[in-house]
Amino acid sequence: MSAVATSERTVLVDETPAAPRSAPRLFQPGEISLEDVVLGTWEALASSGRAECPVCGGRIARETGCEGCGSELS
Repeated sequence: MSAVATSERTVLVDETPAAPRSAPRLFQPGEISLEDVVLGTWEALASSGRAECPVCGGRIARETGCEGCGSELS
């Protein structure tokens, strides 16, 4: 088998630029960070045993996790 170099360029993929994403970012630069959200939830769980769920905004308990979405911090 052999290969031959040519000056023609064959386009194998669509080179049109992708449309910009329109989905909003969860955390914008300069706002509260994910780390701050999780640490705040941990602190609330440690002090009172309950907090606002960082995933869905429901109630999360230290022993059972979130009542709304089932997420847990461990």
